Amino acid sequence: MKKVLLLLGIMLAFGALKAPAEHALLLRQRALGFQMARLNLNVRAQLGQIGFVAALSGFRALMADILWIRAGVAFDQMAWPRMQLLLHSATQLQPKAELFWEMAHFHMAYDAAIAVRSDEKREPLAALRRKAEVEYMHIGEVFLKEGLTFNPESSRLWERLGTLYGNRLHDHSAAAEAFLKASQKPNAMTYLRRFVGYELAQVPGREREAYEVLRKLYLEGDAQRLPNLLRYVSQLEQKLAVPTAERVYIPRTADEPAQPQFNR
Repeated sequence: MKKVLLLLGIMLAFGALKAPAEHALLLRQRALGFQMARLNLNVRAQLGQIGFVAALSGFRALMADILWIRAGVAFDQMAWPRMQLLLHSATQLQPKAELFWEMAHFHMAYDAAIAVRSDEKREPLAALRRKAEVEYMHIGEVFLKEGLTFNPESSRLWERLGTLYGNRLHDHSAAAEAFLKASQKPNAMTYLRRFVGYELAQVPGREREAYEVLRKLYLEGDAQRLPNLLRYVSQLEQKLAVPTAERVYIPRTADEPAQPQFNR
């Protein structure tokens, strides 16, 4: 009995000494992008037993690619719920791959959503088609938000979230916040700061805030003075009744050469 108790004591002491080291190793691995995938029952169902074992054995990238190919087949078949499950499993296997999250959101919030909106054969009632469309757009939103939990410094994913809010869900306040975060991340595109102002300008009650953002950009010089920015600045100065002497934008006269048109 004493030997058993002694053995148990040694095992407990060894476990207590080993646990902090293992925890530190796990944190280090996660900081480097490892040990982040969530291999749950849904992933096992999509991979099958052999595929699931392969994923556990270090072949996650390969298994993710296989699931992505299967999602493409589901896309061709317009099997949107199955495609969602496959995309979810693929992203769980490759959580640090920004492209997986970006494309998963696009397939749901755009491809699936637009398809169900116009699919009168499957659903004759327009109200139910619209409901399904919005649901798929929100599924795309969830993909982006979950992707950002694994890739919080991704300017690209924040930008896609802003675009989804602004263009599809018409939540311009949320779009402005997402574009602001995107603009603050490494390798952010320069146009994102303008997008913050454009979205704020469409939120009732936030016109002054939008004007301050766009006015500051205007004063940076010609590189920022693109047609959309000039249009919003002009509209906001009129809407806010900014005194003429304090306005920063003076529209060109008819005899002055027009500026070249840019998308942004």
